[in-house]
Amino acid sequence: MNEVLQKQLEIGKKNSIQKKYTPEEAKNMVLGMAHAEGDLHYMLQELGSDTLPKFLHGNEKEQKEAKEVLNTRALEIMRALENDTHVVLMESFNHEYRGLAKEFSTNLIKDYDCNTYAEKALAGIITNAYIRILDNSRRLNNDIGGPGLPINDIKTRYIAMISKQIDRASRQFITALTVLNQMKTPFIEVNIKAKTAFVSQNQQINLTNNQDINQNENVEPK
Repeated sequence: MNEVLQKQLEIGKKNSIQKKYTPEEAKNMVLGMAHAEGDLHYMLQELGSDTLPKFLHGNEKEQKEAKEVLNTRALEIMRALENDTHVVLMESFNHEYRGLAKEFSTNLIKDYDCNTYAEKALAGIITNAYIRILDNSRRLNNDIGGPGLPINDIKTRYIAMISKQIDRASRQFITALTVLNQMKTPFIEVNIKAKTAFVSQNQQINLTNNQDINQNENVEPK
């Protein structure tokens, strides 16, 4: 049970006068009672208030039971903290690419100084696309360069499918990397005090009218 709700119940028991709650208070109490399986806040609360104390300070039986819960909860919590742990990203690949997935994503976050959830999520998408490019390229190169395998309809369709996957992953990689670059590029706006020009980030130049152009334009005959 939620600690806030528990305190409310204890106060209610001590208080002889029946307390009435506002709709907002009732709403908060209900929200405090409800949780879905896998809810990060609830898992951390359970871990800190029950599992970890038993695992670290309990008797042998309590430590054994707590260890089983800890082994299960720890992985669920790491998945919930994906932007910091990269566990789900690693699980999406075979074991030979998991080290690369974590290393590439971690260094990408460091290179671009990613601090928000959106920026870290983009780093994960970029990493995912990058490894799919590598993996599918390996499959394609090994198949094409294989020892005299016959070219048939099945192989032709397989090569076409792998090629499409490489193209798709490449587009996703470039798109996500471009978006991340744009998010990390500071907004620049420059105002030029002139009658004929306004220069902004997209470098547009807006001219006022043709009369101003003729007045400021000096064409020398050659």
